Amino acid sequence: MMKIKLYFFGKQNEIEMREKELLKRIGFRSKIEVIAFPQAGLDDEMKTKDKEGNVLLNKFSVQDFVVVLDEHGEEMDSLEFSKYIKLQLVEQGTVIFVIGGAYGLSDMVLNRANKKIRFGKMVWTRNLVRLMALEQIYRALEIDGGGNFHKN
Repeated sequence: MMKIKLYFFGKQNEIEMREKELLKRIGFRSKIEVIAFPQAGLDDEMKTKDKEGNVLLNKFSVQDFVVVLDEHGEEMDSLEFSKYIKLQLVEQGTVIFVIGGAYGLSDMVLNRANKKIRFGKMVWTRNLVRLMALEQIYRALEIDGGGNFHKN
């Protein structure tokens, strides 16, 4: 079965009611997990990125398809995103979405990523990015499944 994971740095209790509703809806079409990792808590940007990067790299397996949400990534519309994610879920089985910490993602993680995407040119908080990612994942699965959630 298809499986989606969403990794972020923060606390599991940050997940709000709207996100929980989206997780429930996504669960009808795919297995999904949202996994929080503790923030590095360091003042030094490079040390923080390296520490958090190592945490992530230790969680990825060789066959995992990793999509990082990064301000320098590619923009996609919802239909493109739906087709792309469906293809990767069918071919890979598991797709992992990654939201960086306060300083973003390390070069090690960015280089490991199979795809980099962004939600516009602006920088967003992790809570907004997590909500937007879940909404777009739900929308993508609904588009693929022929649901009526997405309106052209």
